[in-house]
Amino acid sequence: MTASFSLEGFVYLLGASRRRDARLECADHEGVTWVRVLNLSHDEEEEEEFARSPLSEVHIDAALGRTARKLIFEDGTVFETSDHAGFSQLDAGSRGARLHQLERFGPHLVAFSIACLAAAYVLWRFGLDILAALAVAMTPSVVVEQIDRGTLQTIDYVMADPTGLSQEAQTRARMIYEQVISALPEQEREGRKFTVLFRDMPSVGPNAFALPGGTMVLTDDLVQNFANDNLLAGILGHEIGHVVGDHGLRRLYRSLGAYILVALLAGETGPLMEDILLEGNALLSLSYSRKQETAADKFGVALSHKAGFDPKGLKSFFEKISETTGDAPQWMSSHPSHGNRIEAIDGFIDALPAR
Repeated sequence: MTASFSLEGFVYLLGASRRRDARLECADHEGVTWVRVLNLSHDEEEEEEFARSPLSEVHIDAALGRTARKLIFEDGTVFETSDHAGFSQLDAGSRGARLHQLERFGPHLVAFSIACLAAAYVLWRFGLDILAALAVAMTPSVVVEQIDRGTLQTIDYVMADPTGLSQEAQTRARMIYEQVISALPEQEREGRKFTVLFRDMPSVGPNAFALPGGTMVLTDDLVQNFANDNLLAGILGHEIGHVVGDHGLRRLYRSLGAYILVALLAGETGPLMEDILLEGNALLSLSYSRKQETAADKFGVALSHKAGFDPKGLKSFFEKISETTGDAPQWMSSHPSHGNRIEAIDGFIDALPAR
């Protein structure tokens, strides 16, 4: 048998742990490709044959980076070599060889990486909102209620104390709340458990926020320091707008989608769903978008107006906040600037129907 090519490497014999220098020879004989393993001696009189077999009956291991390649004979003899270029002649055209070729760094991998990044950007830019909307529509009410409970428990544990408001102040705020809620169409109240709660949260200041299921929290500072019915009605209408628009769930699912998208590119996601459903930490760390804030402002102005309050109440709130805290540039915040919100609210008021 005349060798058409040969490879140098090592041989491992069945039942022996010691490796020996060896040479693999490959040649065609009567239409069949044969391989045999010999000792590395170049003296034909001293050649010792360790194994011989048709190539079709030999197992060729899959290529893995730059690791040594192996040829395994039926009797257990193993030939190993680091001559990848030479070894590729044995499995040329096989599925493993084609896959290994694709794994090698080159223009095709650069193009594939760019395509993956482009697809991820398109999905982040356009697809996450669609997926979030679908997820909101498929979320059972019991899950939303659990999110509210978990988030409220986190708030009470981390940043809130029981309210110090007098019963009179609470009753006043509840009456305004009930009047605003009564102006909400029945179909918007279905499937939601609207309720208002009070908490002492000095670190938050005069504020209000709504959870996805309809739970609303008013801080003591807001009720005490902004004792204006129209103002409070506007704020409550704004928060109801967030609930009706499913802004909380949308931002949650969008953030979760972005997190999973990054995880698909980078690795493990971790127990995020448990954190969302049981602790509510993820929801607290998210912010409404400017678009959602503007939509809630518009909704709050219209709802407070429908409930019989002066729709300028929400505008007066931002005017007072702006006088106290100033107005950071809009580009530095996820929220519209106070000045821009006040200007937009004026437009919403002008568009209201006459009572």
